[in-house]
Amino acid sequence: MKKSKLVISIILTLVVGILTVGCGGGGSSKSEDGKTIIKIGHTDSSQRSTNVWSEALGEYLEKEAPGKFQVEVYSDGQLGDTPDLVSGIKIGTVTMMFDLSSAITSATGPESTCIDLPYLYPSFEDWEKGMFENGGLELFNKSLEDSGYYCVDMFYNGMRQVISKDKVYKNTKDLKGQKIRIAQNDLDIEIWKAMGANPTPMAWGEVITSLSQGQINALDHSLGVFNDFNLHEIAPHVTLTNHASSPFPIICSKEWIDSLDPEDRKVLEAGIKYVAKEQRAEEYAKEKDYIERFKKENAEVYQLNEAEIKAFEDAVKPVYEYQRKLVGDDIVDKWIETRP
Repeated sequence: MKKSKLVISIILTLVVGILTVGCGGGGSSKSEDGKTIIKIGHTDSSQRSTNVWSEALGEYLEKEAPGKFQVEVYSDGQLGDTPDLVSGIKIGTVTMMFDLSSAITSATGPESTCIDLPYLYPSFEDWEKGMFENGGLELFNKSLEDSGYYCVDMFYNGMRQVISKDKVYKNTKDLKGQKIRIAQNDLDIEIWKAMGANPTPMAWGEVITSLSQGQINALDHSLGVFNDFNLHEIAPHVTLTNHASSPFPIICSKEWIDSLDPEDRKVLEAGIKYVAKEQRAEEYAKEKDYIERFKKENAEVYQLNEAEIKAFEDAVKPVYEYQRKLVGDDIVDKWIETRP
């Protein structure tokens, strides 16, 4: 009996220890030499600018705050697929992560989804100005408050385009019946219904197989993702729609970042803002190269003309009304006011 009680006691002690490590949002683990460990998880490839500049954060912090931080970057879903990373922020398995904004907002409520309103920002320049000069980042963080997440800054994922196995999409008729992969997000579902397609929510880890086997016809993402995963080899039709900005918010736990020493936090946030700005410029410059590669390797690339864009903008107007009913006129109007 005494032995059984001892075993139970040991098990309970271990369980409590595990739970304690997992609590505190984002983890508060330290290395053996006392550095704050920052685990950054994402599903981008190791070659992409998002990963390269995430790794550069470690160099920046070591220069500005020697011995204070240890940055570990895990690409290609090493710490799990997108939903695992989003939940990992809360349970402490991940300190920071970035992914499609729609992947984040699926866990943070309808107010936050305004960041993905269709054609809110029709270009990279408009998005950058609206987000970082006209108050978009502040609005987004306000929408995250109740969920306990905090967005330090944003990488540039790229304006969202469409890549398809079958054809380019010039209008809603072309999209009729087409299964378009999206992240699980109600707003995305409304957008693609309005644009004429059959939206199909799917985790990123299933996309390449599903596209190859014809379970989906197309997906919307950035040119950088199309390039890094060689998607044009199995889906050789690219339509440049620019239908949403869909950045990569760099997310951590509000509780965790608030727990940092104020000076350490100041250096950390400055570092993240520095690498994010550099990444945005680099990724934007690369987009022309991606397009040229697709063309050179026999993929069709179609740029919507002004009339076709206007037709899609008209088609998605009901999405704004849907969003107003969901979150109220005031919030939607504030987002519209961030437009340049």
